[in-house]
Amino acid sequence: MQYEKGLVLLGSMGALSLMTILSVIIGRIFLSVPAQFQTTLPLGEYAAIALLVFFGLKSIKDAWDIPPTAAKKGAEGGPELDEFAEAEELVKEKASKQLSNPLEIVWKSFSLVFFAEWGDRSMLATIALGAAQSPWGVASGAIAGHLLATSIAILGGAFLANYISEKLVGYLGGALFLVFAVATFFGVF
Repeated sequence: MQYEKGLVLLGSMGALSLMTILSVIIGRIFLSVPAQFQTTLPLGEYAAIALLVFFGLKSIKDAWDIPPTAAKKGAEGGPELDEFAEAEELVKEKASKQLSNPLEIVWKSFSLVFFAEWGDRSMLATIALGAAQSPWGVASGAIAGHLLATSIAILGGAFLANYISEKLVGYLGGALFLVFAVATFFGVF
């Protein structure tokens, strides 16, 4: 809201792309364990399925726990709102001075997104999928997904919040994690 949308998108996507590539590399490292630790069991795939099921069920539970009034009015409460409040506090802390240099704006967007998103569900899911699936497919799919989500957030987040509740987003996200778990189990991807 404070800066040029294109610069914010560039910084945000730089951070998310780097985090995605690092996650896929970490997943591939887990897949490349020494021969003496390898078994005939596809442990990478099992770990990916377990993580995807966990994140799916957790997202659905978190959405279930959001009170109906909070889901509609954006009131305080729910586990995701704590993450939002933490990110908002970090942004306020870092946004005390107005930036005018485009490189500073890109760097600020990059650093805020990179550190706020480090260790979140999408990173852990990307690590798991990177271990179980094609690294090029996982990286390109995750980056495309981040681009779509970040573009929507930058261009229409406030608008969409009037029509789509956080509860619905939680249910849909949880369902998608479960669909990816089933698809990974059956080797669809």
